[in-house]
Amino acid sequence: MNVLPRLFLLPLLALALSGCDALNTASETLDKAEVCTQALQAAGFEPDLSNPDQTIADAKQRSEELRDLANKTTDAEVKQELNEMADKLGQLGPEDLDPATSVAWAQDKLETYNQLQAACTGSN
Repeated sequence: MNVLPRLFLLPLLALALSGCDALNTASETLDKAEVCTQALQAAGFEPDLSNPDQTIADAKQRSEELRDLANKTTDAEVKQELNEMADKLGQLGPEDLDPATSVAWAQDKLETYNQLQAACTGSN
């Protein structure tokens, strides 16, 4: 094989390898629409006041799902809102499930949900 074609192949090989690296990085992130679809579904969590222990466990699970999604998006605003919603759900405690205080928690959660939805749709 001639030296000239070999010299030409080296940059092409380097370019191909760097493209594979970029593809691997891209596959680890989700696009905004996919993240938002999954996030709004997880954030739509409704507490069950009749089963506080299960409700708290479910809220923590949803919180973890939202944090995982936050780590998979490159959109800074969506990431911030995902983390805020994860905080809100993760902080749910027995005191929030008391009928006298559950309305306040639900209103705060709805506000946080609306902020996430606005970040997802770009309507801030």
